[in-house]
Parts: sequence; C-alpha cells; structure tokens
Amino acid sequence: MHPMRTALNTTAEVQRRRPRLAILPIGATEQHGPHLPLNTDILIIEHLAGRLAAKLGGYCLPTLPFSVSHMHRGQCGTVWLRNDTLARVIRDVALSVRHEGFKEFLILNGHGGNLHLVSVVQDLNLDLPDLLSLVIKPTDVIAESGIFPNPPAWRHADEFETAAILHLRPDLVRRNKLRDQPAALERELLRYMPFRKISRQTYTGHPTRATAEQGRRALEFIVGRAVASFRASLKKVARARRTR
Repeated sequence: MHPMRTALNTTAEVQRRRPRLAILPIGATEQHGPHLPLNTDILIIEHLAGRLAAKLGGYCLPTLPFSVSHMHRGQCGTVWLRNDTLARVIRDVALSVRHEGFKEFLILNGHGGNLHLVSVVQDLNLDLPDLLSLVIKPTDVIAESGIFPNPPAWRHADEFETAAILHLRPDLVRRNKLRDQPAALERELLRYMPFRKISRQTYTGHPTRATAEQGRRALEFIVGRAVASFRASLKKVARARRTR
C-alpha cells in the first residue's frame, strides 16, 4: 500500500510525494429509482478511486459530480452535462495536472452514460503526448465476479449498485422502496428517449436481492481488476514505445 494524496492535503504535501499519477473519478447526479440516492455513482466511484490511489500511490482528485445524464431527464434532481462540455472539462483538468508535472492521467468512469470517454482519451494522447491518459470503467467487470448470479444486460440501481450502497452507506438505502424490475430493457433506446419513457420503473435488475456483503466483495473484486488493468496498460504502452 502506497501513501496517496488528495485535495485534503496541502500543496507542499502533494509536491513532497511527487506522484506521477493523477486520478479523476467521474460520477453522476441522477435518479436511481425510489430506493437509492441521486449521488449513487459518486459514492461508488469515489470509493474505488480512493482505493486505487492508495494502491498505486496516486493523487486522487475530487470526484466530478456531473456527467452525461440527460437520459434521465424528467426525474427531479438529475443534473447533466452535454458530451462536448464534459470533454472540455476533462481536457482542462488534463492540462492542469500536466502543467503541475504529472506524467499519467487516469480517468475513472463511474457512469454508463459517458460513452465518449475513449475518444476523449484518444484525443488527449494525440494533443498531449507527454501525459499518458487512460480511461477505465471499473464496474464493467462485475459480471465476471460471479457474485451476482443473474445480472441484467445493463446496470442502473440494480443488485450491484444497491449492494454497494448497502456496504458503503446503508443509511441511504430506502429499503421499504425496494422492488425488482424483471423486464429486460433495451439500453439502445436511451439514445432516443429518456428512461422514464422506456419503463415506469426507472432502474434495472433485482435490487431486492442485494446484501452489504455482496457489495463489499464486489468492490474488492473491482479494485483488484482495475489495478491490474492499469498496470497492464502501462506495461503495454512502455513496451510499444521501446520498440518504435
């Protein structure tokens, strides 16, 4: 375990550690059904980013609380950015950390609606070749964990997210509002209409099955896979640079 740095540190403390890596967690402020809070994605990605920063010795930036959530428009409390706005914000953050001497910039995507982040990273590496930029959506591996036997085709306020919040902040789960969504929903339709037009139940899967222990195990699994993925990407890039 390495010492990490966050915005709770002073400038001198971050400078003294001189981490190579800056981590930007990106969450969302959007409806998560009647049983989970609007900041569900923020809570999960903030936890994962802190765990990764501790293992990798990085500087963990504050979580960006807004991203591409207009597929949840019409649900009170939801706030969204357009794709191009989010891309510009990320670029400015990248320029900032590059200016302060960081060499690696990891975007941790905590929201499934941010479909364009691979393209954003591709452009960053074109325009800022001395700052290696990467993106990981860490929760994408959850189906491989075997913890949730019948995960939905896509996840939103489902068994995993409910389990994660039961582990992280059980006081925020409205247990009396837990209901399942047995119908298989077409994610592609979110390109054309908001969630509430697809289904009256604006979430997926079987949140009633969730337990805090599932959440603990799932988050542990995700952290391990994300660390391995980041390290593998660094090795792959280093090897390619040596041979070209």
